[in-house]
Amino acid sequence: MRSKFLRLNTHDFVKGLIVVIFCTFITGFYQLIANRGVINCITIKPVVIAAIGSGVSYLTKNLLTNSKGQFMKSER
Repeated sequence: MRSKFLRLNTHDFVKGLIVVIFCTFITGFYQLIANRGVINCITIKPVVIAAIGSGVSYLTKNLLTNSKGQFMKSER
C-alpha cells in the first residue's frame, strides 16, 4: 500500500534504504577505481554525501507523492 500525501510508511524507508545501498555501492566502486584502490577519508566523503543525498531525495519524492502515485497532488 502506498503512503498518503505528506506521510511516509515503513515501506518507504525500506525502499529508501535499498536506494541508499545501491547508490553507495555504485559510488564506492567508482571511487575505488578512480583512486586506484586507495581508501581514505578523501575517497569515502563523496560516497557518504551521495548516499545521504540519494536517501533524502527518495524520501522527499515519496513524501510529496500521494497514494495514487501523483506528484504534488493531495488526497481526495
